[in-house]
Amino acid sequence: MMLKTNTVVSSMTEVVQKPLAMNLVIQIVMITAAALMIVCCKASPKKAVSGAVWQSGMVAVVAIYGIAWLADTYFANYALEMKEMMGGIVAQYKWSIALVFFFVSVLINSQGAVVVSMLPLAYSLGIPGPVLLGVLPSIYGYFFIPNYPSDIATVNFDRSGTTVIGKYLLNHSFMMPGMVSVIVSTIVAYVITSIIY
Repeated sequence: MMLKTNTVVSSMTEVVQKPLAMNLVIQIVMITAAALMIVCCKASPKKAVSGAVWQSGMVAVVAIYGIAWLADTYFANYALEMKEMMGGIVAQYKWSIALVFFFVSVLINSQGAVVVSMLPLAYSLGIPGPVLLGVLPSIYGYFFIPNYPSDIATVNFDRSGTTVIGKYLLNHSFMMPGMVSVIVSTIVAYVITSIIY
């Protein structure tokens, strides 16, 4: 009987000693802050939910979860086909993996998902680590098609009318700054890693 009690206590101690994941800590802090605002500032949750910020944010959340889920399913299913398709080009021109990273980022709208799904593929194609480090800025491509939640929310919030998504899909306010930023930062990072390594 004593042995069972000690086992239960030791297993409980192990569970308590594990650190919380960062996403859980962020959620706890945000919910606590929201609760304190409601209690201390007498904020009205009903007014907050009916406001434009909440509605734009919820559209953005639904959009990003749907896109991320679809993309993860797609890339998990077609990893071998993509490896065969890209292998010849990337083997000859190592820097062309930057274009692959960019276009995958356009499709899946997540820098983290691009890194998780494409870096193992890039390593399996024999691309050296310094090249991958140099082209890493190219994983920021989700501004290209204006369907990312922050883009949608920005257009909805802007009452001046200067932030727009044009009649044609690829003529929006985020296109030029995004392209300049990605191209310049990728070239500079690639040159720096080529010099260092």
